[in-house]
Amino acid sequence: QAQRPTQQIARGTRHEAAGRVQAFRSRWAPSCNLQACSTSCAPSAWRQQTTSLRPLVQRCSAAEPARSEADSTSSTSSHPFPEEEDFDLLASRVAELTTELHEDLRGCSIYLTGMMGSGKSTVGKMLANTLKYAFFDIDVMVEMAHEKKPVSEIFQEYGQEYFRNCESEVLKQLAPYKNLVVATGGGAVLKPMNWSCMHQGVVVWLNGPTTLLAKRVAKDGLAKRPLLAPASGSSSDMSEEELQNAAKANLDKLLQDRSQFYVNADLEISLEGFGMDAQAGAPTVVVMYRLLCALKKSIADKKQEREDRKNFTIETAGEVPTMRVQQSPAPAQDDTAAPTQQH
Repeated sequence: QAQRPTQQIARGTRHEAAGRVQAFRSRWAPSCNLQACSTSCAPSAWRQQTTSLRPLVQRCSAAEPARSEADSTSSTSSHPFPEEEDFDLLASRVAELTTELHEDLRGCSIYLTGMMGSGKSTVGKMLANTLKYAFFDIDVMVEMAHEKKPVSEIFQEYGQEYFRNCESEVLKQLAPYKNLVVATGGGAVLKPMNWSCMHQGVVVWLNGPTTLLAKRVAKDGLAKRPLLAPASGSSSDMSEEELQNAAKANLDKLLQDRSQFYVNADLEISLEGFGMDAQAGAPTVVVMYRLLCALKKSIADKKQEREDRKNFTIETAGEVPTMRVQQSPAPAQDDTAAPTQQH
């Protein structure tokens, strides 16, 4: 019985991926219903989604404590990347980057890795919609193969090793396809086999401080994160500060074990926020903008590297004009020397 869900993943992922990729290749029909990622990723132009990026990202949400004008003024003036604050300018830059990358990417898939709370699913959905790619969330696909059972219950019933095997099976089925943005699980980097699948495309590490990640996962609740659950048991009686401290302690341990694998990613994108976003981290659209910029730079560097390899000279040309046997430069040995006396 334990083998049955894994077989369902193999069959379901193959059929789902083939159908979705075919639908996206046929001019990205808006009527496509993408069940596997639990959301419709029917693409549209960036400016068709919204005339401004401000409705997409609320820089000061109602849940955040109000900041004084002095703090806002001082933090805004110290922003090292002014273009990230002007969302209208950011929308234009994203549109330009998307156009430039369209030809260079040639459908190359993008795999997002990172710790829990790094925003892989949120960034992945926006990135897929912007690049007109299909989006897959590994955790959601594993849940659907188990009758939409939450990941925490799968961990409890089958164990972590079983979940990792299911995760690997999904990656294996997705690897042959292009035009995908895949949000992987936080522990997908632990298996070498997963890297062989992810390196079929570009691997991106969304890297953020554990303090920021702990705030995000504590806000959603630790019950959904089996690896972050406090050792004392139920977290319902814990205060928000206690939840954050417990989450940060577990995240620090996990990051210490996984950082040696995350550094193998092709790109590393910082989640650090500046100015008004110093506490909450960079907004989703800013993270995506940084990813697109890093992707463009990486492609440009590889192009330059290929051009540099063409500039070479053969320094020894002309020294061997023919294939005839030439005299060895080594000193000739005296064949008339007396043979060694054998005893």
